[in-house]
Amino acid sequence: MEHLGFISILPPLIVIVLAIRTKHVLFSLFVGVFFGTLVLANWNPVSALGNLIKDYIYVQAAEDSNAQSLTNFFIIGGFVTFIEATGGASAFANKITKYVKSQKTAETATFIGGLIIWFSDSANALICGPIFRPLTDSFKTSREKLAYILDSTSTLDAAMIPIISWGVYIMGLIQKELDKFPEIQMTSWDIFVKAVPFQFYSILSLFMIGFVCITQFDFGPMLKAQLRAKKTGNLLRQGAVPLSGETVIIQHEGVEPQAKTVVIPLLVMVVTTFAVFIANGFPKVSLPGIIIRQGIALGFILGALVCTIICVTQKIMTLKECEESIFTGMKNMMSLIVLMIFSWALGSVCTTMGTAYYIIEATEGFLNPEFLPVIIFIIGTVMSFASGSSWGTFAVMMPIAFPMAVTMGSPLLVTVASIIGGGLVGDHFSPVSDTNILASMAAGCDHMDHFRTQMPYALVAAGVGAVLYLISGFYQNPFIVVPGIVALYIVIYMLHKNSMRKLNKIESVEELNL
Repeated sequence: MEHLGFISILPPLIVIVLAIRTKHVLFSLFVGVFFGTLVLANWNPVSALGNLIKDYIYVQAAEDSNAQSLTNFFIIGGFVTFIEATGGASAFANKITKYVKSQKTAETATFIGGLIIWFSDSANALICGPIFRPLTDSFKTSREKLAYILDSTSTLDAAMIPIISWGVYIMGLIQKELDKFPEIQMTSWDIFVKAVPFQFYSILSLFMIGFVCITQFDFGPMLKAQLRAKKTGNLLRQGAVPLSGETVIIQHEGVEPQAKTVVIPLLVMVVTTFAVFIANGFPKVSLPGIIIRQGIALGFILGALVCTIICVTQKIMTLKECEESIFTGMKNMMSLIVLMIFSWALGSVCTTMGTAYYIIEATEGFLNPEFLPVIIFIIGTVMSFASGSSWGTFAVMMPIAFPMAVTMGSPLLVTVASIIGGGLVGDHFSPVSDTNILASMAAGCDHMDHFRTQMPYALVAAGVGAVLYLISGFYQNPFIVVPGIVALYIVIYMLHKNSMRKLNKIESVEELNL
């Protein structure tokens, strides 16, 4: 357990503090990595910069598993943007609207539509928003409630699916840590999938959304917004400045978007991916990382190829437009790819300096390994709230918490899930979160109104989730989420009743304005 003492924790600490202060995760990662290389270079800044590039950036980008993950990012990014541009997802979601008869069914349909558009967090809000907004407007659902539904479904389900960019990104971070511990007889796929039942925040929040849509048991500022919309017809607060956004769809004159341009490619993608897995022994044997990444890449490539054939033969898009959409999607992935390389570099620096070992040695007298998941969950929540980045939180916390869990004997699957959960909580209600802004745009809602109304909902789910992480540190059974859901429903009901008592005292409809 060799380490450099207290100084070994400074690189990740610098990253966390800077991310909270500046809200720029990439800049914070660079400074943290540079500081680590500066220490390792005996405080020679010239050598530190050279080593940063040679020993960390180049090495991490060129490593086999990392290079494969980066390639998959380009492929997935191109595919997602491509099928957005066809308009197929919009056409598919639009078919749901014929079955809507009331406000609760309108909100529930929006929730279901968000679950169906699972392949991209940004695509989710920007596709479902323009489709369902006229529907929810007609039933006097406040724009704040619509933004909450869009925001919640855009990331919570995405973080539990291993075959999209979220899963690929997280598994890439996990794989990097697995390479340090060859004694662990699990793949990154195994750990990600087996950790899904312990993603308590995502599971609780998804149940919460469905519950408040069906029962209309809203509370706090959200209930006030809902009553305002119902009693006054004002879907927005007086003086609100709504953001607006719409999906850019390539549509030629006389050609309507078709649902099959998204349904068929997605089916091809899923079938191809799992065909590769099954051909290599899944689920009876653990698949090596290269097979997992190969199956994902092949699935998305064939899905894009099938989508191209449909678009060209049906005159939905020209071949050139198909290519341009794919390349645009690939370009959009560059910032995430750079972020991932620097996160790998931070992990490598921390390994060289013995960061995890120092923390373990310094805390072994009072840090119970069973408390690690809830501690990581809380730290991740604070960091992602300040930075507005769940992916940045994953990038910083995975290289720190994963080695700690392995070395301390903490429950690994629960710890990995707590990293993911903590990143999602802050991202869910942070005012600087990109998914928050996208949801406000898609719903046509004032962004700060969205933040104020959604925050209490996220905190309630996070509070129950923290209790579950505390319990699961001692008792690793995913079924504890069931009493957690029951407890969540009781809390929601009590908050709803309490909010109703307060709002019933309001005599003037003007007082309903947030």
